[in-house]
Amino acid sequence: MKLFETGSGPTPCKGSSSCFTLYILLLAAHIGLVWLLPYFPTQDGPSHIYNLAILHDLLNGGKVWGEYYTYNITATPNLGFNLITYPLLSFVTPITAEKVFLSLYLVLMGIAAPVLIRTFASPAPYSHTIKLLALPVMFNFTLMMGFYSYTIAVPAFLLAISLAWEIRNRSWVVKFVGYNASGVLVFYLHLIPFIFFLIALSIFAIVEKKITLDSLRSLAKQLICIFPLLALLLHYFSTGSSSSLPADFFYLLSGQRAVTLLTDLLTFSTVYFSPLQLVPGSIYLFILLLLLRAFVKDLVKGKHRLYAEQKAILLLVLTLTAIYLVAPFRLGDGSFFNDRFPWVILLLLLPLLAGASSLEHPAIKLVITTTVILFLCFNIAIFRQQSNEVASFLEGLRADCSKGEGILLYRTSLPPWAKIDVILHAPSYYGIFNKCVDLGNYEATLPYFPIRFRMEMGPLPHEAQFAYGYGEIDFSRYPSIEKVLAWDLKPEGKGRLDALFNKSYYKGKLSIWSRR
Repeated sequence: MKLFETGSGPTPCKGSSSCFTLYILLLAAHIGLVWLLPYFPTQDGPSHIYNLAILHDLLNGGKVWGEYYTYNITATPNLGFNLITYPLLSFVTPITAEKVFLSLYLVLMGIAAPVLIRTFASPAPYSHTIKLLALPVMFNFTLMMGFYSYTIAVPAFLLAISLAWEIRNRSWVVKFVGYNASGVLVFYLHLIPFIFFLIALSIFAIVEKKITLDSLRSLAKQLICIFPLLALLLHYFSTGSSSSLPADFFYLLSGQRAVTLLTDLLTFSTVYFSPLQLVPGSIYLFILLLLLRAFVKDLVKGKHRLYAEQKAILLLVLTLTAIYLVAPFRLGDGSFFNDRFPWVILLLLLPLLAGASSLEHPAIKLVITTTVILFLCFNIAIFRQQSNEVASFLEGLRADCSKGEGILLYRTSLPPWAKIDVILHAPSYYGIFNKCVDLGNYEATLPYFPIRFRMEMGPLPHEAQFAYGYGEIDFSRYPSIEKVLAWDLKPEGKGRLDALFNKSYYKGKLSIWSRR
């Protein structure tokens, strides 16, 4: 049996317009959720829109923020959110600009997933039902963490590799322009999907070659063709990255790390707020395993052949999975490196699963549709609860927090389960609405973001102290902290505040303390 063949000609797709209509309706429901929630509940999102508003003000004279911040704009590969959202601030509020950005992300994902499936599932027959399985991972861990530049770069990456595959046999000029133009776009959106893109291009160069020498020649030609992209990456690593590989790899021996990575991979970045998300997540995993079993069974029985398209995407999935398993938590200038992979791996798997014969069974179609709707319903309920939590924290906007006052979050405990903390950077909303200075603005302390605190601000606590230090802040060392936004404060944590602050506002879990 000949397993690997290069496809050509039209794709005999199976499906109907009803699947397309359902897909569009469910995608619209995801977008609608973004607009229905008063605050879309992410961890870093408030900080991003706060700093974007600061940047917009500084570039237009700095009347509001010029006394507290400065800026340094550089062409770093982390500009996706700013490039898209900054122009919107001339027309809409920062909160609305964020919602427009999130809507654009969902639209791009809604386009990129079917394009990816059509490109790499062809020329084998496949079912349109498979694209419904892309919907649950659109609200993924990295999006809800607020890694906006990364998330917007992922659909760009999916479209870029689809284009790259379509033009792989075109003239050298077409490939040079197509590869490098799309690569530069993905690079400046975010670095990690750009690395994915380079890996994909390397695989595409060798996947259709049967002789090792031919593969090496093809790879060499490909690397010459994308030399501008390689030069861009080399320039960044030589001048822009402040971190290096870990000194040792003993972390690979951690059993707890292995369990965490396996769990995150099998939930495909869909469980982050509540264990209740495991309910639809478990059904989702069962469906994927069922389809994978059916695909392998069809392949072994000769019902399907593994064309070059599927071989290429399989090699890409295996490569990214290997990197996911061995890479450290922090790599280069970013953290949560491994956590960015699972949902991308899932999306890349869909073209392989699209040809499973069981997809055409009415019961399977019904289970897939029901699971996707169930996922959305669970997320609606959980997101609403998280959004209400943010709204409760913002009750203090009616208090006397005013322009220019230095504010800081203070907690003595952390959320019991959630991997994502929607309160951590919620003080940035006070900056957006009341023009307070969020002294916990971590972006203003890092070199790959454009905003910087002015030196006149004096010493500031490290993010780890107020984010994960359980209230271990010596407020006497930081006179710039004029107001403390205390959240869910335990009695033992009040002692640090009583010595220097008076409680000026209290409602629910929130209390605001003003320096004497």
